[in-house]
Amino acid sequence: MFRRIALALLCVATLLSSRAWAEPRFALREGLPCSDCHVNRTGGGMRTPFGIAWAQTHLPTFRTPGAMDPRLGQSVQFGANLRLDERTVLPAHTAIGGSKYATSAGSSFDISEGNVYVRAELVPDALSVYIDETVAPEGASAREAFVLYSGLPAGLYLKAGRFMLPYGLRIYDDASFMRQQTGFTYANQDLGVEIGTTAKHWSAALALTNGSLGGADANLAKQLTATIGVFDSWWRLFASAAYNDTSVRDFPFQTITGGLHGGVRLARLTVLGSLDWIRGIGNPDAYDQVSLFSEADFEAWRGLHLRGRFEAFDPSRQIANNERDRFVFGVSWFALQWTELRIEYRKNRDIPQRPSGNADELLVQLHGFL
Repeated sequence: MFRRIALALLCVATLLSSRAWAEPRFALREGLPCSDCHVNRTGGGMRTPFGIAWAQTHLPTFRTPGAMDPRLGQSVQFGANLRLDERTVLPAHTAIGGSKYATSAGSSFDISEGNVYVRAELVPDALSVYIDETVAPEGASAREAFVLYSGLPAGLYLKAGRFMLPYGLRIYDDASFMRQQTGFTYANQDLGVEIGTTAKHWSAALALTNGSLGGADANLAKQLTATIGVFDSWWRLFASAAYNDTSVRDFPFQTITGGLHGGVRLARLTVLGSLDWIRGIGNPDAYDQVSLFSEADFEAWRGLHLRGRFEAFDPSRQIANNERDRFVFGVSWFALQWTELRIEYRKNRDIPQRPSGNADELLVQLHGFL
């Protein structure tokens, strides 16, 4: 079943086919690259002055006067993201053969994201310092901290420091199979350098990093991560790839990751799709994984979005009948500037031996951002 669904959705994503940012549906809807709305050229984190203005004028259902301007003069800007969650996990009961499995219901309040951003522009339109600091849920830590130089010829930029790697469709949900299994999440960054460019209808980025999720490198090898693609006012298609050799003495291991992601806008409807392949090579065994993501977003009226998502993941192509998938249905409402209310129901399906993977979830999230 997974193969048939994967093939069908890959065709949809390829024929219809978003450049990665925290909300790729908005980039696709406006026909813009990430760098127009985000300080990080590959998306996510602090918004540019244009992104701030768009979030106040185009995003909310209602506009109130006197909204805060996060800029301090011409050189310093700050921002923030805070997500407060209430997650209810429903009971699950599964059975296979004569064995039965079950989980109980649960409910919990949580802070899934708490980040503050500071950017200092040292040389206008050329040199800046950027810090993205996580303050919740697990205490303070630097998510990103880099120097960005944009004054290179041919529109090139150079980034050096700690940053999220330029791979794939950068939706916020790190629990999605696409983000979780490839390892390119908001919780995982790395240290190194990145070079890239954004033109009128295409963009590309290449990063050379430690390959150790932000820690010190244990070997001489480095991780290479790249993305390249084309976009227009109503469609886009990108390819991403990564290679990481984490071999240490007596333990050889390499990871190769590749994927396609894209999207199309049809009036008020946006459709996103991504297909990723992960290959782990050890001694003597190797494994292959496949992750599939698709999402449809319909703006019923200004600021109110009806959303549906399908995800699937095969944790080992070498083992039969161990696929898992998820259906997500929900609504996202930007009632006022800088606020979002999100309600989602998640229908999870897994093998019977993992009852927790079959437990459905109800998520209510209040998102404040600046």
